[in-house]
Amino acid sequence: MSKLQVIQLSGDNIYTKETSLRQASSVVTLFDDDFQKEVDNLIETFYSWKIAVGLSAPQVGLQKRIAIINMDKSKPQDTLVIVNPEIQSESGKKDIKKESCLSIPGCRGEVERRHKIHITYQDRFGIRKQIGVEGFLARIFMHEIDHLNGILFVDRMTSQTKLEPLDIEWE
Repeated sequence: MSKLQVIQLSGDNIYTKETSLRQASSVVTLFDDDFQKEVDNLIETFYSWKIAVGLSAPQVGLQKRIAIINMDKSKPQDTLVIVNPEIQSESGKKDIKKESCLSIPGCRGEVERRHKIHITYQDRFGIRKQIGVEGFLARIFMHEIDHLNGILFVDRMTSQTKLEPLDIEWE
């Protein structure tokens, strides 16, 4: 396994359209040994970042619809690998919460999202699944799915003038 380099934007580059982070990812159709190695590398990269609760393949320059999600790294058995996720429905109240991103280090901003979602996806072996999540976990799913569609949290901020510093240890 290999730790991969996370693409990071800063300063005036945060809003640039000239980055692979702004490209929609390709659907995964082949779940072979090479794909499994890519997933293992994504998981290793995810666990190398203290602050991460999610990581998408485009963040490491891999334009495939894959994301890793885990809110509690002390429970690696709870790590979700979602492949080709699609939001089927969004419901519940709209919440405005602050989000940050490994690809925009040291910054956060307010983003409005629905409280509940239902998605379909495939696991790392191609098995089709579905899940309903709410609250913070729903926000993580939506944030990572946005990455797969070439959207960054700054694009969804309630006010782009309110991007604020986030003073925490990233790695």
